[in-house]
Amino acid sequence: MEKKKNYNQWKFLGVFVAVMGLFASVRHVSGIEIPLNIKKAQTKIQVEEIAGVDLKKAETSTESKRTKNAHRIRGVWSYSECFPDSQNVQILSAQQYGITPVKNRTEAEVLVKEHQLVNICHSPFYAIDSLTHSIPYLVPRAQHLLNTICLNFIDSCQVKGLPTHLLIVTSVLRTADDVSNLQQGNKNATTNSCHCYGTTVDIAYNKFMPMTGTYESDAELLRWNEPMKQVLSEVLNDLRMEGKCYVKYERKQGCFHLTCR
Repeated sequence: MEKKKNYNQWKFLGVFVAVMGLFASVRHVSGIEIPLNIKKAQTKIQVEEIAGVDLKKAETSTESKRTKNAHRIRGVWSYSECFPDSQNVQILSAQQYGITPVKNRTEAEVLVKEHQLVNICHSPFYAIDSLTHSIPYLVPRAQHLLNTICLNFIDSCQVKGLPTHLLIVTSVLRTADDVSNLQQGNKNATTNSCHCYGTTVDIAYNKFMPMTGTYESDAELLRWNEPMKQVLSEVLNDLRMEGKCYVKYERKQGCFHLTCR
């Protein structure tokens, strides 16, 4: 009986050691960690959760700062340097995409009926100034550019927290008669102007039209605003860099002179 008892004890010890060794091996291979203190484990989880919340707050704050910086009014570093496209540069594009210059307004009306020119008077996106030496006609390509500029300007004003205003177009298509009349008061007026091709517009940077429901150029409604001029310069600079237009900064005329590309 004693021999059998000793044999059973050794057998039990052997099985116990084998099982514990197997368990240790599985734990090591699987990377299983058993917390010795439940409270410490719970505290660790809580700290990770709090850290995760703080991380989310930090990410949200960073994103908010990026958005705020992206919507800041920057403008361009120099109007003259960023918009240097002279008559010699713009005339090539005008001749490529524009009409054959017309002598008078009667000839222009014929091109409107033939859909070579578009009447731009009736638009909710911009205002037309009193046109003394031009008529409100553009080729479709230039009209699309004008709409894009004005829509981008309205959108930028809203995003940057400025009151919504409309851009004011001050000069459009000129006939030969218009150029002749203009030269009587301005000897520097160019005979072969880009405006003769229906591809070119002048947009004022020293006056903007508030959203009042009327688009007449009432002097009381006109407002000059430097931040809006900067926003307009951003819009034009973006389109110019995309190859959509040529732009000349006209210091004396108070406008951006631009031609579609």
